[in-house]
Amino acid sequence: MEEIQKKKVNIRKLNFYNATLPVLSEVFSQKDWVFYGENNVYPNFLIGQYNNCAIHKAIVQSKVSQIVGDGLSCKNNPMATVHLVNRNENIEEVYKKCALDLVLFGGFSLNVVWKRDRNEGIAEIHHLDFSRVRCGKIEDIEESDEVDRYYYSPDWGNTRKYKPTEYPAFDRESSDPSQILYVKSYQPSNDYYPSPDYSGALAAIDISIEIQNFHKNNLKNGMMPTLFIGFNNGVPGPEEQTIITRALEESYSGSDNAGRAVISFNESKETAPTVESIAPNGSDNYYTTIYEDIIRSILSGHRVSSGELFGISTAGKLGSANEILEHSEFFRNTVVKAYIKELLPTFNKLMSLKFQEPIILKVDPLTILDVANISVVDEIKQPTEVAEVKQEIL
Repeated sequence: MEEIQKKKVNIRKLNFYNATLPVLSEVFSQKDWVFYGENNVYPNFLIGQYNNCAIHKAIVQSKVSQIVGDGLSCKNNPMATVHLVNRNENIEEVYKKCALDLVLFGGFSLNVVWKRDRNEGIAEIHHLDFSRVRCGKIEDIEESDEVDRYYYSPDWGNTRKYKPTEYPAFDRESSDPSQILYVKSYQPSNDYYPSPDYSGALAAIDISIEIQNFHKNNLKNGMMPTLFIGFNNGVPGPEEQTIITRALEESYSGSDNAGRAVISFNESKETAPTVESIAPNGSDNYYTTIYEDIIRSILSGHRVSSGELFGISTAGKLGSANEILEHSEFFRNTVVKAYIKELLPTFNKLMSLKFQEPIILKVDPLTILDVANISVVDEIKQPTEVAEVKQEIL
């Protein structure tokens, strides 16, 4: 009688990569500063999104270009925009850097250095990279919600090497010569750090990056099909199964592994694993299909009414010059003007303190805007009287 042996069949599920995004949070620890995100490096995530998504970067740069315009001007003191406000830069160059920080992070920061005699005003104004500044803890938030000190480090991921330096908050009455002026957009429930206005589109931006990454790696790896691997040389022990499963998960998780093949080492041909090709699941076409939705989400996150403003054409549609100008005017009125209103009051105040006289800065519109006879600055309420500026300073 032929002996019947029971064969063991062991099927295991591969747990593939679960995509998550860093979340803006204010984390308290034993340190003197409040963490900007879970690992205190949330701004680095925003910088990575900016550098790796072409559409997102183009929109951010276009916003900055319109915020800066053709430069700053001052009617009552034309030389105010020419004189250097620190060793190397004039106020326009500092303003442009702050504009990028405001769009990218939702805030900007400045290092203000006072003269020895406070009555003589401000000596220097420096731009500070917003991603490198952290807020000190508010001692009693019930009495005051203002941060009275800030910390600066070139690399918050390595504070042992780059030890944070403490600076007092901007205060005309304080005796500290070097201070930090920290300006941020209002964010409900956040006391320390802002959220960029495009935060609702961060998931779409990340998907856009992964789609491009998928195509790149698929091409680099030779467009290999997905494979099913069956090991026919016996069922290994639980520990060995775990090792093999983890190796496969690491090899096939994420867009970095698109199109990769498997190399198998076997004792003999008889014990070789069975490798069967699985027909492509159409992921390439799937990504192409959803890409239009991703673009729309990114544009909506930036409050862009028409992609044609940034070189993104709509299939089957020819936009007229008047239509583009209408979208451009709408974008300036609803988006660009709001940024300028956040920036100019701070710079008017600092420049007035530096030159010891009221300074009223204005943004000269881009030359291309003159064609439509539209001026962003003319529509923004600016202080027109010296007395009004004095009141703001005081």
